[in-house]
Amino acid sequence: MINTERNRALLTDLFAALGREGWGEVFLAALRDDVVFNAMGRSPIAGHYEGKRVYSEEVLAKLHDRLFVRPRLVVDKIIVDDDMASVRFHSIGGRGKNGADFSMDYCWVFRLIDGAIAEIWGYYDTGKMIDLFGDRP
Repeated sequence: MINTERNRALLTDLFAALGREGWGEVFLAALRDDVVFNAMGRSPIAGHYEGKRVYSEEVLAKLHDRLFVRPRLVVDKIIVDDDMASVRFHSIGGRGKNGADFSMDYCWVFRLIDGAIAEIWGYYDTGKMIDLFGDRP
């Protein structure tokens, strides 16, 4: 199987699982240990994170701490070309502990190596992220 087909299957299966189970171990298992995550824009989590542990502690844990209701993910489109891919998706039903609406649109660009996610550029609604981390929505 060429990289495009393998990588499409990986992302399709991954995002189907994320839609059912939410962010957590299934997502972390798809990442290389040396993954690089680039949270684009200006928000409390924007930045460049190197390594699965750093990403988990500096991004995922902070998001999970702020969420009262975790959003459900819905895939809109997956585009794959060899080792590069983009996934446009949205989330519904997310709510912060502060009452902020955390349903939004995303576009993530991936670089995949040997069947695992090596790098992510995450584009999202920075305003909603700021609201989630604020004292009030």
